[in-house]
Amino acid sequence: MAVGVYLRVSTEEQRERQSIATQRDFGVRYCDLHQMPVYETYSDDGLSGTIPLELRPAGIRLLNDARQRKFEQLLVFKLDRLGRDTRLILNAVAELEKYGVRVRSMTEEFDTATATGRLMLTMLSGFAAHERELIRERSVAGTNRLAEEGAWLGGIVPYGYRKQGEKRDARIAISTDPIPGFDLSEADVVSTIFRMSAVERKSCQRIADHLNRACIPCGSAASANPSRDGKRNRRMAAVWRPSHVRNMIVNRTYMGEHVFGKRTKNQNRRLIVRAVPPIVSEQIFQAAQQVLKANRIICRGNAREPFLLRSLIKCGLCGLTFSGMRMKAQREYYYRCNGRQCARGLYGLSGKKCPSKSLNGEYVERLVWADIESFLRNPGELLERLRERVNMREGELQRRQKELADLAERLQQKTIETDRVLALFRRGRIDEATLDQQLDLIRAESDSLQVEIKTATRALSAEDRVARLQSAEALLATLRSRLEGPIPFELKRKIVEILVERVQANIVERFGVQQSELLIAYRFNEPDEPAPLILPRSYRMASRSRPPDDLNTLGDHLRRRRLVLRLLQRHVAEQIGVTKATVHNWETNRSNPSFRDMPAIIRFLGYDPTPASTEWAVRLVQARTRLGLSQKESAHRIGVDPSTLARWERGDREPKRDLAGLASTFLTTAEAVSLPTS
Repeated sequence: MAVGVYLRVSTEEQRERQSIATQRDFGVRYCDLHQMPVYETYSDDGLSGTIPLELRPAGIRLLNDARQRKFEQLLVFKLDRLGRDTRLILNAVAELEKYGVRVRSMTEEFDTATATGRLMLTMLSGFAAHERELIRERSVAGTNRLAEEGAWLGGIVPYGYRKQGEKRDARIAISTDPIPGFDLSEADVVSTIFRMSAVERKSCQRIADHLNRACIPCGSAASANPSRDGKRNRRMAAVWRPSHVRNMIVNRTYMGEHVFGKRTKNQNRRLIVRAVPPIVSEQIFQAAQQVLKANRIICRGNAREPFLLRSLIKCGLCGLTFSGMRMKAQREYYYRCNGRQCARGLYGLSGKKCPSKSLNGEYVERLVWADIESFLRNPGELLERLRERVNMREGELQRRQKELADLAERLQQKTIETDRVLALFRRGRIDEATLDQQLDLIRAESDSLQVEIKTATRALSAEDRVARLQSAEALLATLRSRLEGPIPFELKRKIVEILVERVQANIVERFGVQQSELLIAYRFNEPDEPAPLILPRSYRMASRSRPPDDLNTLGDHLRRRRLVLRLLQRHVAEQIGVTKATVHNWETNRSNPSFRDMPAIIRFLGYDPTPASTEWAVRLVQARTRLGLSQKESAHRIGVDPSTLARWERGDREPKRDLAGLASTFLTTAEAVSLPTS
């Protein structure tokens, strides 16, 4: 009876200790002792036990041979050589038994042919998985302890730093050694990048171009002593890229705060923040982040045409940005939500496109610039409105004071929560990882509350309110001086960036018809002010499909009803029995319908658009209009002379006695005409 022997080690370290050789020697002696002929020895060097057997190179050959019944029994040094996960071990054993191959451990006694043996197999599989988890937990705990002590545990050292020491004594220090062929060190290059970004407000592309013109080696260049200083041992790139510069600017390590474990795929992994020598100050770092954000918002990118509100309009439905676009063979241009081009953002999660409407670019830009020009040329009314917003009334003042008190109470509550979490840790109710996670969460919430308290305190300060008004007045005066003479597009764009805080495009429904609404917030302080003066305004976009707000004419009734039903003018014309041009003239009040068309119009509307009245003259005209009769035909139905009905309709006379009864019967007949429900 031939047997197969399976060997596996999981790491390079085990392979160097000759663990495979140990298993092979033991297997040879075991088979000689029990006189078992060996068909083949299958060996997987350096493969993790979490990989399924059918995905391992030797495991694939083993399963193919078992499928061809080339051996009847598989020997392993220990059951955990098949895998380090209970499910993987049991699946491998079940797959082999399906081909008539029994699994046998050379160091553990169990027989899968019996119920007790199968129980032992399950228990040993669980022990193997448990052992792996214990090893992993101890390894992670040891790694975290070294990380908290500040040890550099491997990986490429950030540009501007170098590694000092080895293993647990390894630390990163600022690289002050000159770059070969230059008088600058890597730390000097990092300082230059942050200075150009934070102070000179240069874009990542401009910074990369500057470094390339200076022929400074990029951070991906090969190092002469990679093992000693933690740099790359091979060259990756020859030039600076904007993406490389951007990644350096957002790296908090240069501010002196390194985060260990941020690239882990384990969502429950605790991030460890440890201090490292800073190259730039926190103030410079935060200023660079603001410039990076501003450049991202107002960046022209690859735009072929200039758009005044580029990157400033946000969608109120999905939160994405509106982009300017010009349709082919059209002179008009539009702003369209990026979520309409493909499934992105909030609606993209369900595979749908944003249902927002496109905005007429010329109309929106004219609207915003008209507001700005009125602010700058006539600032008196604007400053008065800002003064009203800043000078809070008594009720508003009490509300703000109450909000500030609530914020202070919530901040005090965070101190109590910290004490409670520490008490749970001291009693052993939570572990260290949970403690750190909760403390980090409380610290983040406390920082957010402190920012809100600072903003609310500034809003309640009388001196600060006066300073904000003076700042707004000075800003308007400065910008007003730039309006003299022709205004180039770039100046217009700059003024818009200063004064427009945000533009939000929403969809509102009126009379069943959706239309766009713009919420524009104007800012009258410098962009870096912590509590700027904001003046909101809202506009409804003019549209050919917008229903009339007031119903003053019969054309207004027809237009609103048609748009509510989402019909075209030709559809309405078919229902009434007229031409499309006739319906257009009615809706634009260029002509009025004849009395013959009124019954069909009333059926289409679902109601009589003429106002109700108690006067005989008005009621008689409304009745024959509803029936679509001429004055002569109506007189014949009532049973009077046409001249008599004419006098009644003019109000010269009113029907009396028997004639009043005849007129009432006529009115009742007209009112009994059934109308469809709207």
